[in-house]
Amino acid sequence: MAVNQRTDDEIANDVRDTLAWDVRIDDSNVGISVVDGVVDLSGSVGTFSEKVVASEDAWKIKGVKKVVNSLVVTPVGLRTDSDIAADVINALKWDNRVDARGIIVNVTNGTVALDGLVGSISEKKAAEEDAWFTAGVVDVINNIRVTPERVRPDAEIEQDIRAALVRDVRIVDASRVSVQSVAGKVYLRGAVESAQERAAAEEDARFTAGVIDVVDELAIVPLAA
Repeated sequence: MAVNQRTDDEIANDVRDTLAWDVRIDDSNVGISVVDGVVDLSGSVGTFSEKVVASEDAWKIKGVKKVVNSLVVTPVGLRTDSDIAADVINALKWDNRVDARGIIVNVTNGTVALDGLVGSISEKKAAEEDAWFTAGVVDVINNIRVTPERVRPDAEIEQDIRAALVRDVRIVDASRVSVQSVAGKVYLRGAVESAQERAAAEEDARFTAGVIDVVDELAIVPLAA
């Protein structure tokens, strides 16, 4: 027997309730629509971090297949680009997850552009998160390139990721996930049970040595009950 299909109205109600519950976001100007399990977030929020949180909350809901985040960031208090840039640089400096020496920060009308080099994809992601949570930021463009200290063969990378997926308690059936590495750029294909499992698979790939990027093409297809 197949898993019960949730209606779009049920999904929309759960997303709405979750956003209202989450103290990290003011959802008063957020619009929610759902079509065939695809959630569309529209309207505005006051910070870029709220925009990120809105996506995270929507992905938590059972039955969600995709989230389209069209939220516009409209900061309550305007800040100068130089002030925003200084805060992002300072956040990178104090973040022990990131070697900020190779990162270049530019800000134009509140949009942060990150360029330069880091040694791992996890550093690239952490740098982006530091920009997300800086006051006054309206968008983040992450152009940082990953150059691992040691280049690993694609076959080794694929083997390590597959082993990580099998070990991961969050992955229901690792055999459903296809892993391909091309010059360190990893493609995840196939199907997973939920959005949480999809995020777990992407995380496992991201923290594997030698990976320079992860392209997540996994579909959310619940297993038969």
